[in-house]
Amino acid sequence: MPVLADLLFQLADGAFAVDAQRRVTFWNPACQELLGVPAREALGRPCHEVMRACDSSGNGFCGPACRVAQLVRGGAAPKPEPLWFAHDRGKRRRLWLSVFLMPSQWQDLWTVVHLLQSEAPAAEPLGRSDSASPQASSLTAREREILCLLARGLTTGAISLRLCISAVTVRNHIQHLIGKLGLHSQIEAVAYAYRNNLVAAAR
Repeated sequence: MPVLADLLFQLADGAFAVDAQRRVTFWNPACQELLGVPAREALGRPCHEVMRACDSSGNGFCGPACRVAQLVRGGAAPKPEPLWFAHDRGKRRRLWLSVFLMPSQWQDLWTVVHLLQSEAPAAEPLGRSDSASPQASSLTAREREILCLLARGLTTGAISLRLCISAVTVRNHIQHLIGKLGLHSQIEAVAYAYRNNLVAAAR
C-alpha cells in the first residue's frame, strides 16, 4: 500500500481518494496545483464540496447523489470523461476524470481513487472485469510478471531483487508495458492489472 500511495503522491496528474462515505482521504500535490485547493482543506470533506465539477453543458456533475458513487456501489466504474473544474481563484479548467477501483483488501483505507488528467486518458476503463483485455496478450511473459508484481505493491528495487535483474531493466519493462497497453502511468498499469485479473499470476 505505501508504494501505491507513493505513486499517487508523485503523479503529475491529480489524484485523490474517497472512502465509503465519499469523504476525501488522500489528496496529492497535483490536485492542489490543478484545483487550487490545498490538502488541509480537502481532506475529510465530502468530495463534491471540493470538486465542484460541471459537464460540457454546464450542468453540475458533482453532488450528494454522485453518479460515480452509484456505479461504484454496483461494482462498475464510469468511462473517462472531460469535465470542467472550478479553481479557487475563479478560473475554470477542463480535465479528464478517470476512476480507479482499489483492490478489496484496501477498501477500508481507500474506496475509490480519482485521476484528473489534462489529456484524454487511455480508453481502457479503470474498473474491474471478469476477462482479460486483448492488449494483455501483447505483453511478454516477463512484462506480465513485472506488471503483476508492481500491482502487488513491490518497488522497482524489490522487483529487481526478486527477478535477479537490474532496476534499469525493470524500469524499461515497465515503460514498454505501459506503452503496449496504451496507458500513461504506472498507476494506470496497476489499475489495468486488477481490472483484468492479472495479479494472481505473480503470487
